[in-house]
Order: sequence, then C-alpha cells, then structure tokens
Amino acid sequence: MSRNRTLAALASLALVAALAACSTSEAATPSGDGSGAAAELTPLTTGGPWNGVAGKTPVATGPFGYAVETGIADDILAEHGYEYEGFVGFNNGPPVVQALQTGDIQVGFIGDTPATQAKASGLDVPALVIAKPSSDIWFLTKSGGVTTIDQLAGKKVGLQFGSNFDKYGRAVLERAGVLEDVELVNLLFADALPALQRGDIDAVPVPATTAGIWRLQNDFPVLSKASEDDPDLLATSVSLTSRETYDANPQLAAAVWDVTEAGIAKIEADHDAYAQWVFDATGSPVEVVKEAELWQYGTQAIDPDGLKTVQSTLDFLVGSGAAPKAFDVSTWGVE
Repeated sequence: MSRNRTLAALASLALVAALAACSTSEAATPSGDGSGAAAELTPLTTGGPWNGVAGKTPVATGPFGYAVETGIADDILAEHGYEYEGFVGFNNGPPVVQALQTGDIQVGFIGDTPATQAKASGLDVPALVIAKPSSDIWFLTKSGGVTTIDQLAGKKVGLQFGSNFDKYGRAVLERAGVLEDVELVNLLFADALPALQRGDIDAVPVPATTAGIWRLQNDFPVLSKASEDDPDLLATSVSLTSRETYDANPQLAAAVWDVTEAGIAKIEADHDAYAQWVFDATGSPVEVVKEAELWQYGTQAIDPDGLKTVQSTLDFLVGSGAAPKAFDVSTWGVE
C-alpha cells in the first residue's frame, strides 16, 4: 500500500467519526448535581476497546474499571450524582468516539491517537482525564523472520490504522529509515494474529499484554519494545466525553478522576491482586500481565507527561496529513 493510500485510510477514520457527530441522541442526559444518594442518580455508561478472550464479559481494565469491579466506585460516583450502568466493548478507538456522539455511552476510554485524531478532526470531545504514559507496545515479527526493524524494508507490516499502535509502528519504522519501503496493511489484532502465524505479514506492533499472550503459544520474536527502545513513544489513554454530555453533567470530570484515582490507589496497594483480576476478567495470564504492566500512574487528571504525548501525537497526525488541523492541547482537558 502506498504512503498516500495509507494516509487516506487514516483520514477516513476521522471522517466516519465526524459524520457520527451529525447524529443526535434521542435519550435525554440528566445532569449530575453532586447532591448525593438522596437525589436521583444519573446513569453512567462507559466504553472502550476490548481485547479479552472469547467468553469473557467486556470490562474496563484500567484503574477506573478496577475501582468499579472492586466496589469502591459506587459511593464515589453517587457523591457526584451518578450510578454506574456498565461498560461497552468495541474493536478499537474510533467506534468509541461515534458512540459518544450518539449518546450510547457517556465516557470513552481510548488511546491518545484516536482521541487526538477525533479532536483534530473538529469533533468537540472534552478530555476528562489524560493519563500518564504507561502503555507498553511490543513490535513482534513472524518466526524465522527478520531480526531488526531496518530489515523490514520490502516487507509487510500489519497496523491497526488510527490506533496508538499505528502511530508507534510508523514512528519506529521512520526512525529506522524504512517507512517508505514497507507495505502497511490495516488489521485488527484478531486478524493480525493468524496473518502473522501464516506469514502473510512480517511484523506487527501490539499491546504488551497481547504480545505476551500470543508468545505463549507462538515463537514470535520481539523486534522492539517501546519501554526499552523508544520510551518517548509509550502510549497513554484519554477519557473522553461529548460536549452535549459534559454541558449537561458538570460533575462528570471530577467523578471520573475521583474513581480513577481510587482505582490507582487500589492497584498500587496490591499489584498481584490486580494482575489476578485482569486474568479473571480477560483471560490474560497473571505472569503476562505482570511482565507487560509498567505500574506507572499519574497524580493529576491531566498529567503533564500525558499532555506531552498528546502533543507529539498531534504533531505526528498533522505532519503526516492524517489529521486536518492542530489544536491547543493545553486547553483540551476539563479538570
């Protein structure tokens, strides 16, 4: 696939999300007034990408989700006027943005790349939380394949277009001087695994946890790890909402951060318990979770390092032509 066609595919994701912005939700979104349990609580539904094994019910697996699953989120949300309804799983980030626009969910947990793309494409999606970068990405190659990134020249690389892993993969290939010489293929992770097994693609960057699971049964060498080779390319997550939802719910930003902060404290108190819960929730083995997790969490809703990552992502998207215009990242958060 040529570079121009690849960038066109990336830009199309923004167009789909923009079209979703034109739709209106038929469901009214009552305002959380923070008056506590005595008042009628506003239902709160969240959503995000889900990559758990078959048979598992989708859940948010970060600090917010851990707070919900351990029961400590209920009272916090009630204090702000909310009642948790559940989590909706999606294949990747752009559909989460669409669901925010239609009102099907009120908060979306997605990677910084699709979140920044949505904002740079003109969608009014306030950022409730911009987390400290802590999501490791591993670049896997097929068994018996290349041994270094620069050897991917003339090869096929699978990327989940519009994702953090897309940005990471392109940046790593560019740093190795071979981006223009690699054929990029748009693949969801579920399709990338069999493609790598068959040798249809030569390499693919994936979340560290996903890489660990794949490597339990496949002899996939690791070409590069963001945490070791390109720490400035560590991904982060952004908690988004729609402008309509935020304007009707002035307590939403505080509610999401307070739950997230409580979840962080719970994780930090017992890493083993968290890893066990992730296994129970997603099927990711405990040893894989512990190897992939960097245990890095911020102390602010809008983390300074998270903002730097968003700025680098915005520069990448605009510079490559995948996003139409820049914006002031310092004013994106709504603490």
